[in-house]
Amino acid sequence: MKSPTPRKSIFELVPYKPNFGKSNVKSFIRLSANENPYGFSPKILKKVNNTDFNRYPLQHNEKLINVIADRHHLDKNKIILGNGSDELISILSQSYLNPGDEAICTEYGFLQFPQSILISGGKPVIAKDKNLTVSVKNVLENVTKKTRLVFIANPNNPTGTFINKKDVINLIENLPKNILLVYDAAYAEYIDEKSYIDGSELVEKYNNVIMLRTFSKMHGLAALRLGWGYCSEKILNTLMSVRPPFSVNSVAVNCGIIAMQDLDFQKKCLEHNKNNMKWIEKELKNLDLDFQRSSANFILIKFPIDKKNNTKKAEEYLSKNGILVRSMEIYNLPNYIRLSLGTFEENKFFIKVLKKFLS
Repeated sequence: MKSPTPRKSIFELVPYKPNFGKSNVKSFIRLSANENPYGFSPKILKKVNNTDFNRYPLQHNEKLINVIADRHHLDKNKIILGNGSDELISILSQSYLNPGDEAICTEYGFLQFPQSILISGGKPVIAKDKNLTVSVKNVLENVTKKTRLVFIANPNNPTGTFINKKDVINLIENLPKNILLVYDAAYAEYIDEKSYIDGSELVEKYNNVIMLRTFSKMHGLAALRLGWGYCSEKILNTLMSVRPPFSVNSVAVNCGIIAMQDLDFQKKCLEHNKNNMKWIEKELKNLDLDFQRSSANFILIKFPIDKKNNTKKAEEYLSKNGILVRSMEIYNLPNYIRLSLGTFEENKFFIKVLKKFLS
């Protein structure tokens, strides 16, 4: 019997299923999703009550856009909101890829990049990383006449590594002008390196760049799905013609305004992240475990390849003791787990359980 058939590229998809981990322990600690362990700005709850739940949200909320522009010293006419940066990633692929077009992703990059490419009928081309870091040389070597998009996350998830301003400039200067660079800076708030560039200044100089940001990490609003992009007005108008009219809800917008303005909360979270990262690194060194230095709010931990202390057994042991971490097997990093930094007490408990596992 005949039935409707989706596009061929859909058959190549492996459904993206967020893996937060499972535990039989009633009270568990989730350190698997790169969330803010300190929640969100305490000022937000007052704002939720002022939301008109019976009214449709504005398609282009000027108030939040102005707050973002003021906070980051940007041109408000180049800011677009999205239902998480995920939505913007999806509509970028829908807008700029024809069937058979190519889009470049990096070896250990965000899994939604190739997902969005395939859904749009394009072909993902994987550029190999070097030492778990984006290789600009390999990205440029994979550019062909069919390339339309290049996706990079900087800092990168799940590795936590970043490429410096010199390398980023090298990439955009050598990228053909008809290719759009999608620069995902979801973890930009966490990095404190003079050589880092968040992508906004690229947009001011080049017409083929869009910077993506999110409220899910530092601002602690992952449940509300709110992100934004910064790009030329031409790209913005293209995306606005594709984006659904009511995809960004009013609750998210109202909370986003307060979150962006609460600099004290952001400062507190950043300070905690720095201190927790230093402490975790010291403890991992004491346990003789290798790890990848991270510029975000998570860290990759490498386990030895043996029958006793391998990654799978570590994940199982941690889960049984009420700690959820993320296995990196889906990223072709089978010897690693990704630990999202928790509160100091949560991190202490993680190390305590890890010591028992390794003993």
